[in-house]
Amino acid sequence: MQLLSIFAENEMNSSRTRIFKFRVGNANDLDALFDNYLWFASLSDLNDPYEGYAQFSNAGVNDEFRLKFLTAVYKWHPKRHISPEDEAKEIMANHEKSTGVKFSDYVDEKAKEIIKGFYEEHKSECKILSFSLAKEGNEFPAPLNNMLMWGHYTNGFRGFCIEFDFHKLKQSLEDRNHVTLASSSVDYATDGELPVVKMKTFMQSTIDGSKDFSLEILKAFTKKEGSWHHENEVRLMSYLPGKLHYDPECINAIYISEMAPKWLMSSLISELALTRINTKAYVVKLHPQKYKFGFSRIDA
Repeated sequence: MQLLSIFAENEMNSSRTRIFKFRVGNANDLDALFDNYLWFASLSDLNDPYEGYAQFSNAGVNDEFRLKFLTAVYKWHPKRHISPEDEAKEIMANHEKSTGVKFSDYVDEKAKEIIKGFYEEHKSECKILSFSLAKEGNEFPAPLNNMLMWGHYTNGFRGFCIEFDFHKLKQSLEDRNHVTLASSSVDYATDGELPVVKMKTFMQSTIDGSKDFSLEILKAFTKKEGSWHHENEVRLMSYLPGKLHYDPECINAIYISEMAPKWLMSSLISELALTRINTKAYVVKLHPQKYKFGFSRIDA
């Protein structure tokens, strides 16, 4: 699938390479950690009900542009007795007279049908792996120190968090699984509007054979409503679903809630002691006087 390699040109560019994955601490989470894999999910499996949603706009499209688009469409299956350009001109001249439907409405509806199928194909093929990107350069930055993240994604502060090196992880996932990954930070809407997918972009891509419309769709897959901004999300995108393995050296540190069940705390510490002696580990504690976390290093 070429669309991800195209989107990779628009890759997330950040000097901060620390990313965080918050975990509940169930059997699946431990299996993934111990076996060094991460799970790429479908958009429909993510927790935001607006994942993959977009609004369509036909702004900037005039009849001359529609004629060029329709000509390009007819070139897909040309007829012997008439050229694609003449066929499109014939529709432009006679369609409203013969059907009562305006040429613009006819072409726009035809475009919408193709766009819908194209968009759904992209949604089906694109698999997502989400992380939170460090906002600051200090030792324990947001979102690592964010209470909402620990509350929502670690079973009410009873789980753990894995810190990865972003660039090492992306390279390792690509090398070990023979796949091209795209990456992007998530854009948070400040106006409450869904991302816009433009009919004009689709028509132009049809005319010139570019991949600009694929890029526009993938950008729509990396936009969320503003209330999610505390996650500071960055996404890896793949056409391979499910398990993708990585090298254990991609992990910088593991942070374990002090409220984690004893069996979970014991399992994680044993894993660190036996197979990850170079990985830093911390217990995350509640401050006794303030609404804040403390981080205590666990000695190997």
